[in-house]
Amino acid sequence: MESNLARPYGDTPSRPHDSRLVFWSAQSDDLLFPADTEEIVFQCRAGLRAVSLDWDLCRNRFRSSFQQGRAEAIPGNRFVIRIPTGALKPGFYDIHVSLDSGKEERIPGICTFGYAVDRMPITDTRPDDFMEFWKRGLEALKQVPLNPQLGEVQVFEGDEIDRYNLEEAALPGDYDPEGHRAETVESRKLTFDGIGGKRIHGWLAKPEGEGPFPAMLVLPGAGFDARPRPLEHARHGYLALDIQIHGQDVDLEEYPRLPGYYDERIYEPVEDYYFYDVYLNVVQAINYLASRPDVDTSRIVVVGGSQGGRLSLVAAALDKRVVAAVPAIPHSGDVAYLKWYESANDRKLAYSGARDGMDRDGPPVLQDTPEGRCLPYFDPVNFAPEIECPVFMNGGLIDPVSYVSGVWAVYERLGSKDKTMIPLPGLGHDWTPEFDRLAWRWLDHQLSE
Repeated sequence: MESNLARPYGDTPSRPHDSRLVFWSAQSDDLLFPADTEEIVFQCRAGLRAVSLDWDLCRNRFRSSFQQGRAEAIPGNRFVIRIPTGALKPGFYDIHVSLDSGKEERIPGICTFGYAVDRMPITDTRPDDFMEFWKRGLEALKQVPLNPQLGEVQVFEGDEIDRYNLEEAALPGDYDPEGHRAETVESRKLTFDGIGGKRIHGWLAKPEGEGPFPAMLVLPGAGFDARPRPLEHARHGYLALDIQIHGQDVDLEEYPRLPGYYDERIYEPVEDYYFYDVYLNVVQAINYLASRPDVDTSRIVVVGGSQGGRLSLVAAALDKRVVAAVPAIPHSGDVAYLKWYESANDRKLAYSGARDGMDRDGPPVLQDTPEGRCLPYFDPVNFAPEIECPVFMNGGLIDPVSYVSGVWAVYERLGSKDKTMIPLPGLGHDWTPEFDRLAWRWLDHQLSE
């Protein structure tokens, strides 16, 4: 449900996943190890003839290593890596490996694991006026009428939905037949007014009939792109809305990058930061869903991957009408950790043993700069304590975009008493059908209650 990309489906996992090097541990299927583990033992199977395997150990996303070694070779192109935990502090770690297959070029690989992650230190960056700031924004949003406009209805059913998934929505044709609640769905364009003078565009899809239906807001990943119709979401029984957060139409041939998103960023005043309008317009999308007579307003959920995972967390924090959230591989969590490893990598410092204190337990406080003062107002870690609804989320352990340390910090800070984390060992910034199937069943359970 969270894989919402307007492109054909492909079966190749995202990098840095590499099927030539497969890691596992008999001690833990999910590669999360408790604090009382004295030695962590991994095996790596090479999909090539293998002469030797060297490894380096780094804190998650740090480039400089603080331990190195050569793996023990065993017959069958397999290797054993042993990590004593005496020098480890709670958190996530990357094992970078280099395989000698007998040719001149060595094969790189990565395995990320967690050690005592429930004790991982998280820097508190939440401003004292955090919720007051966002309450002022929500009050301003109340002054913006929706003025919705709907396009012509197009009907899809059965094989048409399968083909659309494969060709337009980056999904397998039909990966969850048990989840079908409708075989005929209706879809149309939608626009409504948002804050900041923007007109928000989206695709609406719903089961055939009058409802009322549970509603699902599908939030997009990062970038400037077309949006796919949420037909699969409608087939699962939801009145679903997928929005384009930048105020651009959903099916343009070309998408110009708008200033302030990737570059030319404005950090002060905080209200001028690019994501201020984005966050509030996500709430405006919920306002639209709640305004429809065919929506059951007691069953509104939010889902999304990457940036969409981040936005689904924000939506659940700012709008208590959200009764469940599925934030997959949420991006930009724990900006203090992000700035910590970026600084270390710029200075080529390792996590442990650096004279400037880089071996500290956790990230330092953010610098007192416009960026350092602005970003905590937008960090999902600081929205997490406000989330009371049930949350079902995941994190790719080798994800180079939504780094697992930040994802886990969000999870640990959630205010919800009903929260589930699905770790994805060996997976990068990616989608997995089985997580989606689990999430569909989880939502069925939540909405039935």
